[in-house]
Amino acid sequence: MGSAAGVAALYGGEEMICDALGVAASMASGIIESNRTGGTVKRIHCGWAAHSAVNAVDLVRYGLTGPPTVLEGRFGFFQAWLHGVYEADAITDGLGSTWSIQEIFFKPYPANHFTHAAVDAASALRRAGISPEDIDSLVLGVPAPNLRTIGEPIEVKRRPETGYMAQFSGPYAVAAGLLGGGGLEVGLDDYTDELARDPYRRSIMDKVQVVPDDECTAIFPMQFPAVLTARLTDGRVLVEKVLTTRGDPSARSASMN
Repeated sequence: MGSAAGVAALYGGEEMICDALGVAASMASGIIESNRTGGTVKRIHCGWAAHSAVNAVDLVRYGLTGPPTVLEGRFGFFQAWLHGVYEADAITDGLGSTWSIQEIFFKPYPANHFTHAAVDAASALRRAGISPEDIDSLVLGVPAPNLRTIGEPIEVKRRPETGYMAQFSGPYAVAAGLLGGGGLEVGLDDYTDELARDPYRRSIMDKVQVVPDDECTAIFPMQFPAVLTARLTDGRVLVEKVLTTRGDPSARSASMN
């Protein structure tokens, strides 16, 4: 919907934007069941949204129209998706003067954003000289709402069959961080089908539990934090907290100052 409004603004005025929203509302969709049971369709969701936005505007340019009450109408977008509960002022406050692009979280790793803090926490252990052989068990604490995406069912998350499934696995993120790889910490080459099924990586994943963490839950959704607790074979317990992800705009600002 936002993309359609943006594309329409490039071509015309209020009437085109209104019609484009009306058409795009009939195109917007996307579910994430593939995260749970497999399938690569999730990879096209963002692109499909942009594709639908451009198509909606092109159709309007050639005469198709949409309902003028597409958002707030009795059978409109807000009723269909929000059950009629919404804040109208939030839609227009700061419109044209406040730019949300400055607040975008960037993804330094090619995986689900909920796993990034796990990569960073495990990488911190690696940089401290801890190897997988030094570790007896690992507990990955995450925001409670994230658990179903990267930690459940744990048997599946410890046994991703494809690189795509590994991108949504908390245990795999820990294994990848402990082993290191390309890119900033891990790169696309660290999420292959072969590595997802690698016996050594699976032996590391077997050590990982994923649990809800109260501190992380209190921060979510402003951040996607993680707390990684490692119990070592020598009896020591190490805790790595990553409460701010690397792609956070405030972290980027701090690194530039």
